[in-house]
Parts: sequence; C-alpha cells; structure tokens
Amino acid sequence: MRKLRKLLRHPGLFFRDYLNKRYPIIRNEIACPQDEEAILLKHDLALDKLLENNLEIDVVFTWVDDSDPAWQTRYQQTLANYAHERLGLYAADSARFRNHDELRYSLHSILCNLPWVRRIYLVTDQQCPTWLTPNERIRLIDHKELIATRYLPTFNSHVIEAHLHHIPGLSEHFIYFNDDVFVARPLPPSHFFRGNGIASLFVAHKSLHAMRQRGVATPTLQASIQSAALLHAAYGVKVDTPLIHSYVPLRKSTFHMAWEQFEDKIQNFLANRFRGVNDLNMATFLVPWLMYAKGQATPARDICYYFNSHSPVSKSYWQDLKNRKNSSSTPHSFCANDFNYLSTDNEIKSHLKYYYS
Repeated sequence: MRKLRKLLRHPGLFFRDYLNKRYPIIRNEIACPQDEEAILLKHDLALDKLLENNLEIDVVFTWVDDSDPAWQTRYQQTLANYAHERLGLYAADSARFRNHDELRYSLHSILCNLPWVRRIYLVTDQQCPTWLTPNERIRLIDHKELIATRYLPTFNSHVIEAHLHHIPGLSEHFIYFNDDVFVARPLPPSHFFRGNGIASLFVAHKSLHAMRQRGVATPTLQASIQSAALLHAAYGVKVDTPLIHSYVPLRKSTFHMAWEQFEDKIQNFLANRFRGVNDLNMATFLVPWLMYAKGQATPARDICYYFNSHSPVSKSYWQDLKNRKNSSSTPHSFCANDFNYLSTDNEIKSHLKYYYS
C-alpha cells in the first residue's frame, strides 16, 4: 500500500526511485552503484589508516605539450619518415598528445591531497610547463636521461613507460600518473602501499578478451593481452583484468625484474616510434601483475570516475563531482580522458579550476 500511495501522490518520485533501483547509476570502473560508494569509501579509508606507514613514496608523470613548435617539428619529421604499416590504431592521433594544461591541476591535486609524497618527477621530451619552476621536490627528467639515443625521439608512451625505473633517485615505491588523472580527496599512503610494501592493484570490472571480441583492437589492448601471455607462460597466472584508468602503484625493483625476465620481448618494441602491434604495456599491466605474481601486490578498490571529457555525458560527471566535493561520497579519483574530439580547453580548465578552488 505504501508504494501505491507513493505512486498516486508522487508519480515522478516513484518512477525515479524505481528506475534508480532497477538501473542504478554507475560512474566507476568497478561496477559499484553510485549510492553504495559512500559506505565503501568510509570503511576502506578507515582500514587504510589502521597501520603505520613510513614508506618513501614518489610520483612519476609522463607529459607532452603538443603546442610546442620544436616538438611539433620532431613529431612531423618522424611521422613523415615512418612506415605507416607499423602504426597501431590511433597511434598518431592528435588526441594522444593533446595538452589542456591538466597537469597543473593534477599536480595541485597531489600537493593538496597527498602531502606525504616525497618527490614528483615529470618525464618530458625537452619540455617544461611555462608555469612550472622545477625544484627539489618537483624534478624535470628528459627522455635522454632514461632512453637510449637510438630510440629517440619517441612518441610511444609504452616505450617511455618501459624506462621509468631509470629515473635518477627514484624511490623503490612510486605511483605512476597521467596528467588527466586527479586525486579527488585526501588519501593516506596505505591506499597505495601497505606499510609492509604490498602495493594496491586497482582492478577494473572488465575483461581484456571481451573487449577484443567487441572489436576494440587498440595497441594498448593488444599490449596488455601480450603482457598477460608472458605472465601466463612464466608464472601460470591467468590475468584477463585490466587496471582502472587512474594512478598505478609500482615498485622500481619489479621493473628491473621484468627487464631481466622479458628483455628480448621488451627490446622488440623499443624501436616503435609510435604505438605498435608488438608493444608491451609495462607500467599499467605487465609490472603491476608481475608484482601480483611475486606476492608484492594485491587487488584493491579505487572508486575512480572515468569519462570522456568532450562527450555530452561528461557534463553529468562534472556536476556530480562538484556536488560530492568535500563530502563522504567524494570518489578517490577521477580521469577526464581526451578522445577524438575537438578541443574545448576553456571548458575543461573551468571545471578543474572550480573543483580545486
């Protein structure tokens, strides 16, 4: 009778609540309904704070400014002389290199919400943001410091990521960021690494092979599937689950281990100046899951809102983030990804400026 009265008196509310229960809103990659997020966040963060954590933890970014004339010259010259049959799908798409000044806000999100981070390393190709003055805590690392000259210039993020462990002074435990990933709330070190060094694997509720069967034949997907095959052959570990589109906790020693075990496979793709079909996805698949195989990582939960920053649905994501700002239901992180769409820099900056004001 109560439901009937609600239907008769407030039909709009009745159908809204009915549809929300039957078709709950899901904005994250772990398939958690939005109205259940707050309780998970509360208990996960409480658990993270139980044990002392004194690990030294760094952050690493890879970054490019596509508006830089010198970089554009290198890019165009390399592309013009490149065998196009070696190019992976979307490998040379401008969206892959587009800069909306997100780094400014991603860095700000770390400084505000992860004050315990020791150092932040910014890996670039002879570039530096005009607004950034490198210092003791925020250090600039050029590709030439990490990657052999014969592989440069490279516009393949898989190649760049394969060399992160060569960063001078990098701590054993570090977190890998892209500049479109943002920390949405204060988080303790144990969200990323337990005090005993065990890393968090922020897994997505997705399947690599299901994505391939749907025809999502991107070089990144192929690089993950090939990395999974190596792990299965070496350790008997079957991995069909990618990580969410967010930050990735990593260990420097496991990067070295991956190179020792799979050096021939790694060397095979380093000459790919753009993403190719024989790449390996080291930073966001091979190394994290190798850590898992070695007992150095365990699956964990990160509620990350992942969306295309230029799609119509992005407006609802931005509004929801603003509504949840500084509340118990603020997600751990969000990723405002950029796909094949025209740039709307001012809109993206406006949303980020509001969120981090």
